[in-house]
Amino acid sequence: MISTPHYLYETAAAYSDLGPDQLLSHKGLLRLLQEAASVASDDVGFGLKDIPRNKVHWILSSWRVELKERPCWRTSLRIETWPRTMDGFLSDRDYLVWDGEREIARGTSRWVLVDAVTGRLTRITGAVRDAYKDQLDDRDLFAGCRLVPGSGKTPEDASIAFETTVGRRDIDTNHHVNNIHYLDYALEALPEEVYQALPETIEISFRKQILLGTPIRCLYSLTEDGKHQVEIRSESGGKTIHHAFVWLY
Repeated sequence: MISTPHYLYETAAAYSDLGPDQLLSHKGLLRLLQEAASVASDDVGFGLKDIPRNKVHWILSSWRVELKERPCWRTSLRIETWPRTMDGFLSDRDYLVWDGEREIARGTSRWVLVDAVTGRLTRITGAVRDAYKDQLDDRDLFAGCRLVPGSGKTPEDASIAFETTVGRRDIDTNHHVNNIHYLDYALEALPEEVYQALPETIEISFRKQILLGTPIRCLYSLTEDGKHQVEIRSESGGKTIHHAFVWLY
């Protein structure tokens, strides 16, 4: 039995978490990590049901995940998660995913605390920090790696690889596109040969929320250091709105 202050979330790979090859997909991994983080916060009094009382909630700012092994349907999984930092407006949360005693995936995420009334960033108070104090651990799974960049740069000659209009199916409890669907959009923009052999690591940097009915465009490019990049953007009043960057490598 693991002795740790980290939150342990017991689950299993669901059918909806699988890719076409019947193994856990990156999208499925993100769903599992999102659920683990949500339940861990709910257990300390800062979950979805607590928003009316606390008047604050967490919004995801970035992901980095490494999917090392891809288990099959109904495989029992244990997700170990902990907030690594909690300062200012930001909290970094890390994850280890276990199949028995084997680590099959790891990840890190950055969250911002938002005022539920104004929709603006709000500072993490002592009360918020105290709620998580028993889980806080500065262990950094990606020590020595650069942070997930806040944005990227799309070449001028990059072509539109995928277009769609955001529908009701994409909207979550915050009334904007759920973070998992950003990966859906990016995967549609990849060349077929890349999609058929996805690399282990995915990074996503969220810059601006996407609302219902927004026509979005995904531009694919290959970066100088060999990463597959997809930018998700839209247009409003003749101006380009940069919603997110997704990197796969």
